[in-house]
Amino acid sequence: MGMQLLLQNQAFTALTVAEASTLDDLFEQLLPADESGPGASAIGVIQYLDRALSGAYAYHLETYRLGVYALDAESRRRFGKSFADTDSSQQSELIGALERNSAPSFQAVEAKAFFELVRSHLQEGLFSDPVYGGNRDKAGWRVLGHPGVWLENSAEENLTDKHVDKGGEIRSLADLNLAKAQRKVIAGYDPHRGTAEPVGDVDVLIVGAGAVGSVVAPLFAKAGLKVVALEPGPFRTQSDYLPDELGSTYYCRANMGAKFLSEIPRWRRNDGEPTQEATFSLGRMMNSVGGSIIHYGGWMRRFHPHHFKMLSHVKDRWGLSVLPQGCTLADWPITYEEFEPYYTLLEHEIGIAGDESNPFIKRSKPLPMPPMRPFRMGEFYRKATERLGLHPHPVAVGVNTIPYRGRPATTYCAWSNGFGSFNRDKWDPSLTSIPEALATGNLDLRTHCRVIRIGTDENGRANGAEYIDPSGRRRFQRARIVILSAYTFENLRLLFLSGDSHHPGGLGNNSAQLGKHFMTKMFAHVDGYVPGVTFNRHTGPAAQGLVLDDFFASNFDSLQHGFIGGATLGAEQQFLPIQISREALPPDVQRWGKPYKDHLRKWQNFAVVRIQPDTLSYASNFIDLDPDYRDRSGLGLPVLRLTYDLRDNEQRLAEWMEAKAEEILRAMGATKTWRGDRFTGVGSSHDFGGARMGDDPQKTVVNPELRVHDTPGLYVYSGAAFPTCPGINPTLSLLALVYRAAERLVQRMANGEEP
Repeated sequence: MGMQLLLQNQAFTALTVAEASTLDDLFEQLLPADESGPGASAIGVIQYLDRALSGAYAYHLETYRLGVYALDAESRRRFGKSFADTDSSQQSELIGALERNSAPSFQAVEAKAFFELVRSHLQEGLFSDPVYGGNRDKAGWRVLGHPGVWLENSAEENLTDKHVDKGGEIRSLADLNLAKAQRKVIAGYDPHRGTAEPVGDVDVLIVGAGAVGSVVAPLFAKAGLKVVALEPGPFRTQSDYLPDELGSTYYCRANMGAKFLSEIPRWRRNDGEPTQEATFSLGRMMNSVGGSIIHYGGWMRRFHPHHFKMLSHVKDRWGLSVLPQGCTLADWPITYEEFEPYYTLLEHEIGIAGDESNPFIKRSKPLPMPPMRPFRMGEFYRKATERLGLHPHPVAVGVNTIPYRGRPATTYCAWSNGFGSFNRDKWDPSLTSIPEALATGNLDLRTHCRVIRIGTDENGRANGAEYIDPSGRRRFQRARIVILSAYTFENLRLLFLSGDSHHPGGLGNNSAQLGKHFMTKMFAHVDGYVPGVTFNRHTGPAAQGLVLDDFFASNFDSLQHGFIGGATLGAEQQFLPIQISREALPPDVQRWGKPYKDHLRKWQNFAVVRIQPDTLSYASNFIDLDPDYRDRSGLGLPVLRLTYDLRDNEQRLAEWMEAKAEEILRAMGATKTWRGDRFTGVGSSHDFGGARMGDDPQKTVVNPELRVHDTPGLYVYSGAAFPTCPGINPTLSLLALVYRAAERLVQRMANGEEP
């Protein structure tokens, strides 16, 4: 009762004092005070939770009330008294029962689900910025030994063997004076334009001014075509971006993706099974002009030539009989040689930093900027892999290592992957492409406009789109050409939702191919403990990375190891406080209590090898509309249903790559290694297929120039068109694909050909 008396004098807005007292005891058991520093109670986790339950997490309040009631009931069943009145050992026993899902008193809410929710909010209350009410006086960061929010790191700090503590100063958002930043005015952009009446027929309607829509907009606008772009998000600039891990990153609240979070797909592993809400590794999308590329890690890599002819590669090397049952592997209808000029053009338009040390890629023109500078873990990785006969090289990134095209060089801020660029050092198309298109006077950019249906005329030709404007009014914008350039999921959903008498199953679905051949990445990893070595992974962005192409190069004999495909193995920077708390744990470390706290405090000694695998397509992995669930946008539209699981080939691939990662970590000095989750989420930000590209209308949805086979006037500029899913970051390849398609469309329209 002592803690309850202490809490009596505190104001709670969501929880009662009794509920707060019980939960405070629970949090303290999950991360207790000890000789290394305060525990959850003194750090202010309960204050964080109460504030969150009054705002962003209000929908969890009933779960907490039911959980506290069930926790007390289970305590009385076992010990004859409430949880708050039990001793420490009894509370530990109860927490263990929750984690094992062996607490019979939990019925209205599942015990394990309640435990996982509490543990997640514990991590946020301990290690989010103090502005959220927890991490009192930065005590959580102090327990970790993390200096907090610093926007610049030196070359010496990247490589030193001493702990970089910034002289003992810990910074938070409040210390950065970011409120003084002025919102940038974008020439030609009217933030209220979305409420205006639709204009008369236009040449091109772009549905989604994200990464893809932004990049192609200037091609159409500079050709003199009249373009309307409908974007459901705002136009954000640097003043909108904060180094706020909890609020910004896609593994936390992902506040910049409100629309996406309202329409999360359902997921099941196999056809006929019940669904659950889809889980994600990196896949929570950002809604904004410029799109999710704004918060990417910056990696801009090329596919290899054989990745465009993967079916032929398998056939020529091993024969098609080696393909797994149900596999639907296909070649691209475009070759690497056709792609290469677009790769080169974009590398120089964007400004890609890297070097020519990757022996598996030959460029017609060197990259325009030198690579990111070396970092300590990367140097350990480089030396270890070179000793193993491999070919590590700096990853090519869209980050300025020198001033480029009016944008400054990077300051090596570690608050980068998951955030917009605070100083324009990390490229995204809202910085360049959209301003260029607006400057022509031919782009009518309308933000906060959500498209809900693609329109067609009496002949089944696309003729515009119905959308909801910022005032909630339904509008229809007519156009000669409609380009779907949202993310894979939303493009497919709009195609399904826009069926008509000519396309009863959805646009692009007359051959029943829409939603087929879905592929998504698993971002598995293996960690290693290297005693006595300080890596300082908090001193730079994820763009500071070294990767290997050895294990998906054309000469890699994957079948010798029992699978078809390969993977990127890489080492990268950026280790933020909540990220540290959510990194995979060794199987012998308890996930809470003092063992968990002791483990977290060793984060400086943790090395990691991240695995980005190839994924084959299968008939059993597909997307359709969920028959039961609707989105939470107020429109009540069906969400997508993802049917997807890791198949045997991908399990064998992962097993081999994990073992190879362990070998590398041991060569780096690790005395202990452990593997993270292999299935990391059915959404990954690398989600492909569903509108496969090809020449045959009976087997594909769009042609090589991305026009929908069965719907004239409609194009899908999207990763949904990808026939394959190589274990390489896809952004550059996607931009090259749509740039090529847009260029050809402009040429046809200029020649008076049927677009």
